[in-house]
Amino acid sequence: MNVNIMLSNLKPHLWEMMADSVRFVSCALESQGLEVRTGTSQLDPNALNLFFDRFYTEPSFPNQLKMTGVKYGLVCTEAIAPDGTWNYGAEGDDPATLAAFELAAKNAEFVWCMLEESVEACSVMNPNTAYLPFGYLGQLENIKQLPDDERDIDFLMCGLPCDRRQRLVTEISSAGHEVYYPAMPVPTYLRDALMARSRVNLSLQKTDHHSIVSVTRICHSVINRVPVLLEYTGATNAYTDLCITAGPDELIQTANDCMGDIDLATLAEQSYETLKANLPMDKIMIEILETTWPARND
Repeated sequence: MNVNIMLSNLKPHLWEMMADSVRFVSCALESQGLEVRTGTSQLDPNALNLFFDRFYTEPSFPNQLKMTGVKYGLVCTEAIAPDGTWNYGAEGDDPATLAAFELAAKNAEFVWCMLEESVEACSVMNPNTAYLPFGYLGQLENIKQLPDDERDIDFLMCGLPCDRRQRLVTEISSAGHEVYYPAMPVPTYLRDALMARSRVNLSLQKTDHHSIVSVTRICHSVINRVPVLLEYTGATNAYTDLCITAGPDELIQTANDCMGDIDLATLAEQSYETLKANLPMDKIMIEILETTWPARND
């Protein structure tokens, strides 16, 4: 059975935000010999239809799929606490939106969690839940490596716009650094071109309540040898160890260090080799498929 990745459950402005996550999963599945298609409206009753995140546009759609016998899987991209709180309560989500996700999870063939902390909550919704760590994929190594004298951006911050990120970007810029912040979702080809010109990729929290490790951003950046400055004060893990980390009070000083005391080229190479050795995503996908979808070849 092949895989049909569907983005129809997402609002269109989120398609670009989900592009890297879709590429990671798609390439990992293809590495195991599966044929993968991606679209927005062509449901395939003869394939495993794979959805990302919550069902914003049609909350009742998972029930329709179940009633018609269409098989689908779900990739959870968000942080869900064991008590069901999403993103540390920082988003103030509509309870109906979360209920739609729970319904979708219950009816799915499996749920793959991009963040390990979400596995416990999702396992209550669907026992066939597994942690899908992202890692190294050669297909994602696609950004041209420019020499240092052609990197005219000190810090690049891409992601959804918010006042907090804008404030921190302004503070880093005021410290004398060249910072580029589009403050809107940008196409991946534009983001990749900006990354090629950047010395450091910024990962800033959306609110004071967030404590997210942006796994997709980190892995894509490390694969392409662009160091990551991650604003984060929580427990360390395999992904934070690949980054330069700093709390909000340390951010400016750490940014200064990045442009002076830290050997960015050496750090980028070390992080690249660590990710490649410890988290080869093609091998990770073998185990995930055997655990959650053994009937794929039936």
